[in-house]
Amino acid sequence: MEPVEIAPTPAALLQSLRGLGYSPETALADLIDNSIAAQAQTIELSIDWNDGEMRIGVLDDGRGMTSADLESAMRFGGNGPDVERKPDDLGRFGLGMKTASLSQCRCLTVLSRCDGETNSRTWDVDDVLRTRRWTVGVGLLPQKFDHLPALDKRPSGTLVVLERMDEIGGLFGLDKGHFFAKLQDIRSHFAMVFHRFLSLDARRIRIVVNGRDVEGWDPMLRTHPATQRLGAGRVGAGAQAVHVAPFVLPHRDRFANDGEYVAAGGPGGWAERQGFYIYRAKRLIVAGNWLGLGSLREWTKEESSRLARIAVDLPQRVDSAWRIDIRKATARPPANLRARLINIGSACRETAREVFAWRGGQVRTGKTAMAVSPVWMEEYLSGKRRYRINRDNPVIASLLQSDTGAARLARSAFSLIERSVPVERIWLDVSESAETPATAADVDAALVDDLVTALRASASDREPEEVLDSLLRTLRLDAPALRATVLSRFGEPS
Repeated sequence: MEPVEIAPTPAALLQSLRGLGYSPETALADLIDNSIAAQAQTIELSIDWNDGEMRIGVLDDGRGMTSADLESAMRFGGNGPDVERKPDDLGRFGLGMKTASLSQCRCLTVLSRCDGETNSRTWDVDDVLRTRRWTVGVGLLPQKFDHLPALDKRPSGTLVVLERMDEIGGLFGLDKGHFFAKLQDIRSHFAMVFHRFLSLDARRIRIVVNGRDVEGWDPMLRTHPATQRLGAGRVGAGAQAVHVAPFVLPHRDRFANDGEYVAAGGPGGWAERQGFYIYRAKRLIVAGNWLGLGSLREWTKEESSRLARIAVDLPQRVDSAWRIDIRKATARPPANLRARLINIGSACRETAREVFAWRGGQVRTGKTAMAVSPVWMEEYLSGKRRYRINRDNPVIASLLQSDTGAARLARSAFSLIERSVPVERIWLDVSESAETPATAADVDAALVDDLVTALRASASDREPEEVLDSLLRTLRLDAPALRATVLSRFGEPS
């Protein structure tokens, strides 16, 4: 028997495609992908509140489309995942522009200028529902936008217009306050997703939102002097190989001020932005996720690992292996790479944990950095982590070398302290509250007296300055004035 063609019902399928789960920022980022693929240098967006009836225009100066090209671009599933794409083509399924736009609005119009001719096509959801046919409007011209120049003044380019927002998207019914908050979310998302195009190693572009340029936000903080690069390299073999670069970001104490620290956390904050960052053709598609990986159990986003960020660059040919979805928002590593990625992730998380625990650095004294002799030491016993007072610390060692009665009492006190450290309670308190860095306000007269006493009682054969520097590193204090005061008091007669 001959096969029977069963065509999809236009109205039902279109409504289903509108519900794929785009947020306003991810939908608009998908439109920018098309502009990048069209070799645009400048991409301008006008996002107008319009008294609650929002309108969005996305204009680029790319190569534009002929009438035939535009019709192909408006076809659902035009160039699917099996089509070989150019290195700068950020498309995937041939659905992005249509599904992304119509996830937020009921009317999508695309005008494109090429070879001196401007063509227009419009998808109107209400027309499809009424006619039950896959028909697009031809030659429709939306009203102008305040923030966008006229397309006809350019030799080439494309304008995408979104109108008639409805409840299915995230831009419907916003009052003015929520509109401006969403506008900031959109800008922040662009700054993160396209940061390599805005300020790093990809082909340079400009993104302008309502007349203001978007500045790139680098999740890896490559320009910060305290960022640690743990060694980049290729993972996998042949055509399936990917490039992996782990970074451990600076501790809060290494930032100049709170504003710089908050900005470095990125959209959602420090805890949310940890994990693997997956790039496809240098466009960020996963912004901080542990990808279901883990050694003994699946890793979760924890306070101790929030400084760990790992960049993974994917070539487009591995899309199916990494299960890139339609929205280009999720990815899953293939089985043959999971072990290597787990090893890299474990090392990065462990280094991040140490930086988090020790506030990320040594006291800068102008001398060669020396090993810290901490007061507390971490050890494993029967598979469990515990913390002990370091008997080799010069101050502790001096106390234990005192007269027999005092040394015995000190050993008993240390044992009681070690057995009663409320680790779980401390960790809960740290996790539930904002961390506060050590500041000059933490320095008082009692601390100066304690440090002077510790220096005088030290059993170390090192110079007093070296012992003090070790103590300050243990306390995670970078306080030149405190150091000078303690050394001055140490030199006075006791």
